[in-house]
Amino acid sequence: MLKSISLRLCTLIVLLFAGICSFAQQVQVKGTVVEKSSGESIIGASVMEVGSNSNGTITDIDGNFTLSVASGATLSISYIGYKTVTVKAQSTLRIELTEDSQLIDEVVVTGYMSEKKASLTGSVAVVKMKDVADIPTGNVLSSLQGRVAGMNITTDGTPGGGNTSTLVRGKSSFRGDANSPLYVIDGVMTRENISSILSSNDVESIQVLKDAASASIYGAQAANGVIIITTKRAKKGETRVDFDMSLTLQGYQCGFDMLNADEWGQVYWSAYKYANNGATPSSEIYGNGATPKLQDYIGLNGAKVHAVDTDWRDVVYRTALMQNYSATLSKGSDNGAFSLALNYLDHDGLVENTNFQRINTRISSNYHYLDNRLRIGENVAVNRWTQTLSPAGVDENAIKQHPAKTVYDENGDYNDAINDVLGDAPNMARLLENEKRNKHDYWRIFGNAFLEIEPIKDLVLKTNFGMNYYDETNKTFEPAWARDEVNKLTQSSNKRLDWVWTNTVTYSKTFGKNNLTALLGTEAKKNHSESMFGYGTGLAIEDEDYIYLDGVTAGKNVGAGASNYGMVSYFGKVNYDYEGRYLASVTVRRDASSRLAKGNNVDYFPSVSAGWRISSEKFMEATGNWLADLKLRASWGINGNDIIDNEAPYTKYLISLKDASYNMNGDGTTLAPGGYKVRSTNPDLKWESTRQLNIGVDAAFLNGRLSASLDYFDKKTSDMLVEKPYIAVIGEGGYCWYNGGTMNNKGFEMALTWNDKVKDFQYNVAFNLSYYKNEVTELTEEIYYTYGGGNGVDKTLVGQPFGSWMGFKTDGVFRTQQEVDEYKSKYNVRFGAPGVGRIKYVDADGNGTIDTNDRVWLGSDNPKVIAGLNLGASWKGFDLSMFFNGMIRDAYNNSKYYTDLFQCWTGNHSTRLLDAMHAYENFEKTGVYNSSVPALTTLNSNNEHEVSEFYIENGSYIKLKSLTLGYTLPKAVLDKMKMRHARIYFQAQNLFTITGYTSADPEGLGYPYPLPRTFSLGLSFGF
Repeated sequence: MLKSISLRLCTLIVLLFAGICSFAQQVQVKGTVVEKSSGESIIGASVMEVGSNSNGTITDIDGNFTLSVASGATLSISYIGYKTVTVKAQSTLRIELTEDSQLIDEVVVTGYMSEKKASLTGSVAVVKMKDVADIPTGNVLSSLQGRVAGMNITTDGTPGGGNTSTLVRGKSSFRGDANSPLYVIDGVMTRENISSILSSNDVESIQVLKDAASASIYGAQAANGVIIITTKRAKKGETRVDFDMSLTLQGYQCGFDMLNADEWGQVYWSAYKYANNGATPSSEIYGNGATPKLQDYIGLNGAKVHAVDTDWRDVVYRTALMQNYSATLSKGSDNGAFSLALNYLDHDGLVENTNFQRINTRISSNYHYLDNRLRIGENVAVNRWTQTLSPAGVDENAIKQHPAKTVYDENGDYNDAINDVLGDAPNMARLLENEKRNKHDYWRIFGNAFLEIEPIKDLVLKTNFGMNYYDETNKTFEPAWARDEVNKLTQSSNKRLDWVWTNTVTYSKTFGKNNLTALLGTEAKKNHSESMFGYGTGLAIEDEDYIYLDGVTAGKNVGAGASNYGMVSYFGKVNYDYEGRYLASVTVRRDASSRLAKGNNVDYFPSVSAGWRISSEKFMEATGNWLADLKLRASWGINGNDIIDNEAPYTKYLISLKDASYNMNGDGTTLAPGGYKVRSTNPDLKWESTRQLNIGVDAAFLNGRLSASLDYFDKKTSDMLVEKPYIAVIGEGGYCWYNGGTMNNKGFEMALTWNDKVKDFQYNVAFNLSYYKNEVTELTEEIYYTYGGGNGVDKTLVGQPFGSWMGFKTDGVFRTQQEVDEYKSKYNVRFGAPGVGRIKYVDADGNGTIDTNDRVWLGSDNPKVIAGLNLGASWKGFDLSMFFNGMIRDAYNNSKYYTDLFQCWTGNHSTRLLDAMHAYENFEKTGVYNSSVPALTTLNSNNEHEVSEFYIENGSYIKLKSLTLGYTLPKAVLDKMKMRHARIYFQAQNLFTITGYTSADPEGLGYPYPLPRTFSLGLSFGF
């Protein structure tokens, strides 16, 4: 018995010892994979145990990995575009990969997860931040115009970049505010202006999800695409201090010249004689002689004004300075990292007294515990900014000012003359001075915190809570002046709190050659906003210290309101690939919105996509010497849109003393507030949905030196949300939201890149092009002939691009009296007054009568083609880049109403009117009027203010958007200075534009805040 027990005990000891030895032969490796040249972490690098087909992992977003392998094993680390490295397994490793070719297979954030770009089956664009890092801007998105196929960004020169807007694959909605994409910043969704959340130095990467398959994980919020922004984080095991600074000089640029005071008088004399059979005018400003002569006059204040020439653009605009400073401190350890970033932007505007000042503070950290099975982190930004705004319509009013109108009268007071020919445009210098004292202060706290748990290998549970708090206060004061002796004050406050809570479960597993990733999630969000305002007049003291609402003496009015919006969502996604050759993805999301009627506020948004890497097939082996990669992909999906009033599903009443008061006690004096109906409900209101088909090809040639990406998309939006117009006889509350139309966008996108290196010289070329076609395909019966500019009788927007113009076709101007006589004899003219030099209207309906029935659709300013070209080169520390962008489109040049038609406005005009004046003088000698500008006249008898082809021009352009020259100190010098990097650069923006457009800037149509030409000097260094 003892022998038996001894035998069993020995057996147990042997087995236990064998188990211990077996366990001792396993090594847990923790490592980081970085790029050798820059030290930047590589996301998604493959780490495999040599000799094993299944034991491996990929690096996370910080380049880190953890893997258990046999003692003495060898690891193989690979990443497309880099040379594969093999190392002996150790407990701690730092692996540096060197670039093998210029093609790098990025890992991108695609919504609640990260994926290798090589495995994507949807249309996703990745912005290379190094291409735009030097561009001085208050809004990082403004630097991307023309750089991403399928994305159109419009901006102007407003300090801080506050007027930047973005479209992804065109307009998908009838409502302008519902066409912007969803922004996701570190997992927090927002549609707020990016300039108030981030500085460009905060941004690590930007991905643009363009098709339904890539964006459908965001369901009802993704009809207009999704832009995912990831901010910079500290790297493991590193301590860094980085500084970036730039000084930018901004100059005003204009595409046309204006008349001076003497030229204006000459043009006026000519116009008056044309309209009055050769008679000359009598003017207080120009006299009554045979030729005009400037003379002093009495202004609105009763003081004398010395008539001299004034260039009002010199008064309104200035050369301005923009300063941008950033400092970042980051520290990484074995179990986490922390970073603190500070940014200060002081952006003076081109318009006098305008300014934007912003202080950004961003704190981020991430730590891991329990052998990297527990991970926590946060990103929090606290921002404060102030603005001094420009008066409304500043660029238009700068053109309107008469050149003989001075800034001041002889007493030094502002000259607001409205007599004679000077017009009634307000003195812009006075308005700019008034605006300088108005205060606009803002605060924002934006951030998220997350917790990740990996209870078992390949299974990750994550919870993420995001918050966006916004606080705004405004004070606007309008002093008394000669035409309005009552001063006015408005103060307002707006607060907003948005939160979103997301919980996901992700499972990733490799089964031999099969790779599977599954995601399940739930999300809840709520937006709450409150606002209040006060208004009053008659402040006794206009000193800045006394301009508050308690000082108003009359016209008192106050108001307040609040609004809520919520959404609850459930979603899932499965990605599968076999050997990276056959790829598939399925996504579905269920959203419930508080903005839609009960019973219709829940919907499902599915998508499917597939890809085939043809280059991995055996029959393609012979192409390996020139074809590096070839992938076909296709996707289909549905996204939604619910961007309407938060109260849309309700019948809405307001309580008001001003608009619904009642004399309840019958004394005829005392009023009590009452209620009135402002909107009716629609119980059938449902989602606006967008179905999109996408077919794409990705390819790389010549060992990755040449890459190409092509996409075709067909995007149809149905059940479009519209606020129905109504006639007054319906009474109060006639406004109502309903589903009322469909619209289609089709297009083609192309991106080509060439990268190469010849010894120390590296160069690259990147070109992208997007083609669009937009069409309204259906409208409901109630608005079929009225919506969007229809004539209300027989012409509808259906079949036309959204935003089309309806007006008269024209055939130039009448050049001879014979042309005028023949036209009058041929047509029954009921619209206009034909004459030499007048616009010639076309009989569009062919009935022999010229009337308002000849109005037709004339097109739209929707871009037909958008393109961008980036040229870059570097040699021994020097780098040079040039970026061109351009567009093909028509443009409605509404500035011609002021610049080219003397009879429509008494303000200033373009010098093109001098050509018209000389052309009519030649007509009087030769009988032929040779000018495309209508003849000068003071009478608008030909109705030339009406919409017509006269205003439509070729708005296409090519612009040298930016040029950058930089120098980076060599490593040997940096080592002596104990620095990690140092670079100085010079940059210029908006250097020249090639265009046939005759107004200020074809990039910004109408009267936006003008885009400046800028010259910047920047410095970047770190330790």
